[in-house]
Amino acid sequence: MLFFVICSAFALFPEQVLCGAQNGLALCINAVIPSLLPFMLVSSCIIKSKFSRPLGAVLERVLGTLTGMSSAGCVCFITGILGGYGAGARSVLESYREKQISKKEAQRLLAFCNNAGPLFIIGTVGIGFFSSRSVGFMLFCVQIVTSLICARVFSGDFRGEKKSVVSEWNYYKKNKCELGTLVTKSAIENGSAIVTACVFIITFSAILEILPFGEYPFLAGVLEVTRGISEVSRIGKETLPLVSALLSWGGMSVHFQANALCSGEFNMKTYYMGKLLSSGIAFLLTKLISGDTAILLLISVCVGAFFLIYYALKFLFSPKYIRQCGCRQRRHS
Repeated sequence: MLFFVICSAFALFPEQVLCGAQNGLALCINAVIPSLLPFMLVSSCIIKSKFSRPLGAVLERVLGTLTGMSSAGCVCFITGILGGYGAGARSVLESYREKQISKKEAQRLLAFCNNAGPLFIIGTVGIGFFSSRSVGFMLFCVQIVTSLICARVFSGDFRGEKKSVVSEWNYYKKNKCELGTLVTKSAIENGSAIVTACVFIITFSAILEILPFGEYPFLAGVLEVTRGISEVSRIGKETLPLVSALLSWGGMSVHFQANALCSGEFNMKTYYMGKLLSSGIAFLLTKLISGDTAILLLISVCVGAFFLIYYALKFLFSPKYIRQCGCRQRRHS
């Protein structure tokens, strides 16, 4: 039914659809492909070459302790922070296919590894939309902190035994692949993935062109993040918390891209929970930086309540507590 409605709308508004599709294609050529494809290619080569093992062992010393991520998960996290939307998701899939992480860990990593990259946040949003490099840096820092908080919530504890950097480096040297084969294979796989991502961007751009958002440009960002932030930023810098939330959310276009880049391998339920939580945290953190004391109080109460409930549930459902309850029931009986 939905597809019938969309096709009918396309037929009724052909000029707007054509304009929107052209804008989406221009976005792909000028921004998405140049910024995303190199990161996807490099991260894929790093993982396939096994170089991610010594790199992950180094990153795990800090990130693993803070968040509970495994060494391979730490590589996915860094790729997601630096590579932009799609690069983190693709890195998770590559790590899963190379058997460096389990399916359970992969689905948890997706919740906080698919983020906007520094090129988009600082260049497009900060300088392009707000004419301020400092605004871009602030939004990028907020996203890093938000991702770390979500990593602590969703990653669980997949660290296992701490791996030696030396032993992982020796493993890489023994098992590294031939460079030409590695690059060719990665280029073919990621070229196909980037085309799929561009298809979603062009389609959503066409849909957005015929939807009347009017006084609610935020709704455009729920569907397609670049268009939504562009519209919201025209109001002024007072919309920065909203812009920060949209950056962390990413838009439905990005979510469909992530699912396509992961080849439908994973259940996306945890992913959507992570994006909703990260958008809320990013909104509150940006409000806090803006100096709103009422929001500061609200953040303190919410964070305190969250961790209280989280650790209470973790204790109640821990195997040790369940065994203790079982022993008490047997003694009473």
